Amino acid sequence: MISQTTKDHRVAVITGAGTGIGAATAEALASAGFAVMLAGRREQKLEEVRKRIVHQTSGASVEIRSTDVSVPAECNSLITDTVEKLGRVDVAVTAAATFEATHSLSMEAVDWDSCFDTLVRGSVLVSVAAARRMKEQGDGGRIILVSSVNSIGSEPEAGHYSAAKAAINSVARSLTVDLATDGIIVNSVAPGWVDTPMIAEFVAETTEEDLARVNPLARLGQPAEIANVIAYLATDAPEYMTGATLFVDGGQTAMAPAP
Repeated sequence: MISQTTKDHRVAVITGAGTGIGAATAEALASAGFAVMLAGRREQKLEEVRKRIVHQTSGASVEIRSTDVSVPAECNSLITDTVEKLGRVDVAVTAAATFEATHSLSMEAVDWDSCFDTLVRGSVLVSVAAARRMKEQGDGGRIILVSSVNSIGSEPEAGHYSAAKAAINSVARSLTVDLATDGIIVNSVAPGWVDTPMIAEFVAETTEEDLARVNPLARLGQPAEIANVIAYLATDAPEYMTGATLFVDGGQTAMAPAP
C-alpha cells in the first residue's frame, strides 16, 4: 500500500521514452504529478521530450539518461541514478521497442537476439532492478510492461517480434507471483496498431479500407490513448488488478478477419 506521503512525491522511470508510447507515457505521468526519469538510447530525443514536458507541465521534475536496456549494468545504474536525482522509484514502465520485418525463412539468430534483447531482456532487467528498489523502500510500487496484440497473434515477417511480446505477457505474470507479497503490482498493456515512428513506413500508404480491416474503429490508435491506460495502471487501478494484460487495440482482437 502506497502511503499518502509517497503519493505526494511519486517517481516514475520510463524506458523507450524518446518517442511513441514511451514519450506519451512520460507526458501523462508528469501531468499526473510524477517526477519522471526518461530513459532511451537516443539522448537527443529524450531531451526533446524533457523540454516538451517542462513547457507543458508547470513545475515538472524531469531527468534523462541514455540507457541500453539490454545491458544489466546500465539498467541497474538507471535505477540508482533515478534514486540519486529524484529520491525514489514508485513506478517503472518498460516501453523500449524495436522492430524490423523479417521473414521466418530469412531469420538469423542475430535477428531473434536483437529483438529479444530489447523487448524481453530489457523489460526483465529494468523491472527487476526497479522492484529491488521498491522492496527496499517498503511501500510497494507498480510495474507496467508494454506488450502488443502480436502477443496472441502474428503478422507476416513478425515472428520474432510476436514471440517476444508473448514472452512479455508471461514475464508480467511471473513477476506478479514473485512480487505480490512486497506490494508490487505488475501488469502489461497490449496495444494494437498505434501511430508511432516505429510503424510509420508500414502505414505511410495505408488506405481507409486497409484500416477498416485492422480494427472496427478503422483507425490507428494514438500514443496518448495507450499512455492514458498506462497512467491508470500506475495510479488509480485497484491493487487487486495484477498479472493482467490489457488489450487497447480498437477492437482488433475482437474482430474476425475481413473477407
